[in-house]
Order: sequence, then structure tokens, then C-alpha cells
Amino acid sequence: MLTGSGQNAGRRNSTAAKAAHSKAAQKKLIDSKTRLDGVKAKIRNAVTTGRIDANEQLERAQLAVEANLKTVEARLERLRKSGEENWEDLRDDLDTAWEDLSQSIKKLVARFSDGSK
Repeated sequence: MLTGSGQNAGRRNSTAAKAAHSKAAQKKLIDSKTRLDGVKAKIRNAVTTGRIDANEQLERAQLAVEANLKTVEARLERLRKSGEENWEDLRDDLDTAWEDLSQSIKKLVARFSDGSK
């Protein structure tokens, strides 16, 4: 059990770790959105030029990515607003959301590749 200055040091370390994790996650989110915008532009271009056919599977894959992206954003915001006592639990939720987003992006890319003529 920490007392006095030990508790304060523990809180400072936890606060610093939370801030660092939040900052890294925010950067990752911005980078992910940028790359995702590029993928969506390529898909729109391929559909417009007739290189791939728009289909229900591709549309569902895009919707799944958007839903997972919103989940990541919401969980990151919750983590940023959390206190030192529970941010680590929220970090695990955010990590799970990142994994879900990653998997949905892989499925979207696969659907895009499958749709090529």
C-alpha cells in the first residue's frame, strides 16, 4: 500500500501513462482515418471507372469499418475523460476496438480485391 509521496508518485506515473497512451492513440486514429480515406477513394474510383462492381458485400464491409471507427473514437474519448483509477480498464476496451477496426479494414480490402474485374 502506497502512502504519502508514494501515492502521489503512483498517481503521476498513472497520469503520465494515460496521457501518453491517449496521445499515441489519437495519432494512430488520425493516421488510420487518413489511410482509410485513401482506401475509400480508391474504391470509389474503381467503382466509377468500372474496374470493380459495387456490391452488397463491399457496402457491408465499408459500413462495418465506419461503425468500428466510431467505436474507436468513442472509446478513446471515454479513456481521455476517465480518471486515473479506471483508465487502464478503458485502455483494454480501446485495444479491443482497435483490433475490431483492423479486422474490418482487412475484410474491406479483401472485398475490394475480390471485386476487381
